[in-house]
Amino acid sequence: VSVRGFSGGSRATPGMELLEQHEIFELLPTHGKVVTLDADLPMKHALAALAHHDATCLPVWDSGLQRFVDIFSCTDLVDIILFAHRTLTSGAMPAAGASAAGSGDAQTALERCHLRDLSGLKRSKPPGFLMASVDDSMAHGALMLKQHGLECLPIGDSTCSSSLLHLLLPEQILVYLCTLPDFRVSYSAFLDRTVGQALLPLCRPLKKVHRGASLIDALALLSADRLHAIPVMDDAGVMQDVLSCRDVRQLASHSAADLGVPLHEALRSLPPTASRLCTCKATDTVATAIVRIATSEVS
Repeated sequence: VSVRGFSGGSRATPGMELLEQHEIFELLPTHGKVVTLDADLPMKHALAALAHHDATCLPVWDSGLQRFVDIFSCTDLVDIILFAHRTLTSGAMPAAGASAAGSGDAQTALERCHLRDLSGLKRSKPPGFLMASVDDSMAHGALMLKQHGLECLPIGDSTCSSSLLHLLLPEQILVYLCTLPDFRVSYSAFLDRTVGQALLPLCRPLKKVHRGASLIDALALLSADRLHAIPVMDDAGVMQDVLSCRDVRQLASHSAADLGVPLHEALRSLPPTASRLCTCKATDTVATAIVRIATSEVS
């Protein structure tokens, strides 16, 4: 169950009528900033910016065109790593100072790219720059996130197309819904149903990866199926961990590990966190699942 599953697939989705009554402007923080990357920024600095600001996506500004042209995200990072690895493996991109394609070669090739090079990659997400206005309804924003498969929705001023005020994430809409008393009252029948009854029938088949699989194989699964995270299973079929696009950000910015390393070793090298797993059961209520997603940093 993902946060994007609650972002609204149609106007009939529970909560959408309430979101129609509120403008995106209400979701803007009282104080905040939007970190922007220049299209000619070297990839290594873009990676550092994602990690330093604990961001999953950042807008890209083209100084020549004088407009925003793209969103650089952790999903892009997965595609870039795969592109660099496959190109090195095929021998099409020899790395300076090395005779064979290894972890150092991949890191060097990755850092030599620029954000402008994103347009030349076969990406697992739609390219381009979609934007909503602060005057649009939250329902409109939720529909754009869902229908275009966006990781974030840039929010701008309706009077100035080059003004970017905020990057709207799906979980922000979910958190807002949880604060509305009318949501619990109006949709109690839906919220009291179990996850197994209300949500699992709408989910696509679960993709999984074994802990002993290579990191590169796990990244290929994320990219091929446009996943934001994938469960990591042990020999008994029990979930031990989750590999997310956020993890890839950390691996790329702090490590030059061999992409052929077993997945469990790569995950063990990540900075320690209080809890990496946030789970729910099929017998939990939808309300319980929403609260856990809204109050935890999950994918």
